[in-house]
Amino acid sequence: MKIKQAKLEFDIEDRLSLDYGRKLRGFFANEFEDVLFHHHKENDKFRYGYPLIQYKILRGKPTVIAIGDGVSLIAENFLEIDRLTLGENEYEEPDVNLSMSNWELSVKEDVEMLPYKYEFITPWMAFNQKNFDKYKSEIQGSSDEKRVEFLSRILIGNILSFAKSIDWWVEEEIKVIPVLKDINVNFKSMNMIGFKGFFFTNIILPEDIGLGQSSSRGFGTIKEK
Repeated sequence: MKIKQAKLEFDIEDRLSLDYGRKLRGFFANEFEDVLFHHHKENDKFRYGYPLIQYKILRGKPTVIAIGDGVSLIAENFLEIDRLTLGENEYEEPDVNLSMSNWELSVKEDVEMLPYKYEFITPWMAFNQKNFDKYKSEIQGSSDEKRVEFLSRILIGNILSFAKSIDWWVEEEIKVIPVLKDINVNFKSMNMIGFKGFFFTNIILPEDIGLGQSSSRGFGTIKEK
């Protein structure tokens, strides 16, 4: 499976925290009408599914990652941005760098060791409410084997959600081995469980995409190690 990826980086004087990802998303939602920018339809309903445009703070810089149908939208519109407003901070004529990448994605079968290793460089928000309740009541504090199995199932589901968004129907078995630790994440003034660490897998994934909950706001961003 071949896909394109666009990466739009704003070079500003400030180094921002991860929380500014949602403010970056809000800026683009106000500036551009296409549903892929803000994930809301005209009837105020939410566009469910994996986000093809994601807003992140990477190494302190506001960064937009686009894949699939989102790539052309970024490429066609980024020159219109002569001002960047993030909450109370406003940046006039920020330096903007657009880079394009091509990825050939595949799954390796019949391997004794999983050949690819990805690190979560921002916290992975693994849980919807149902999985959170199950983790707290049944998994957390149980055996390592049970915990790894539970997180593996969720992570594979996240990967399949990404694959579906780019019309990649994965027929091979996806395998993962997560090596993760719980961390507390403050999100929308609430304390939530997130995970940092890495995972081994047999599938090639594009760098800088997000997996899991709130990936449109920069959570769950991966980098190959």
